[in-house]
Amino acid sequence: MKKVIILILSLIYSITAYSQDILAGIWKYQNNSEVFIVNIWKVTDGYEGHYKKVIVDATGNQISVVYDSNKEIGDTGYNWPFTISTGSISQDYRVGGSIQDNTVTNSPYAGGFIEGLCRIKILNPNCYNPNGNTCALQAEWIVKRGPGLYNPAEPPYSVPTNIILTKQ
Repeated sequence: MKKVIILILSLIYSITAYSQDILAGIWKYQNNSEVFIVNIWKVTDGYEGHYKKVIVDATGNQISVVYDSNKEIGDTGYNWPFTISTGSISQDYRVGGSIQDNTVTNSPYAGGFIEGLCRIKILNPNCYNPNGNTCALQAEWIVKRGPGLYNPAEPPYSVPTNIILTKQ
């Protein structure tokens, strides 16, 4: 009986430990006092997420929020459920999908947001360990406009378009 309980507990632990995900979690990029933060979570058919930019002091404490994609949709009383949406991660640790930059200013032609393509590629997957990463896991973050027509009066993205994120 004791062996059965130990076996069941070991099985539960291993399922929990290995259900963690290389991409899901909090990712950050810091440029002086500005910190761009991406929160990604796993869904059935890929990943979804939000982003924000904050200002921090010299010790890393948040002073203010520059923008946050997890905000109300117009005056509806409902927040955006997500602003990043991708497919599943590939064998070479890449995901691609869409991003809605709902933090841009002066975007009357886009209805208050600009759509784009988002690509995230894990640069050092050998650092990943479900029980605790062996080194700082990093990912390339690229955002660009999709194919097709767009209004040239639209503002540029407020989100960074080519940076290296570090998983927290």
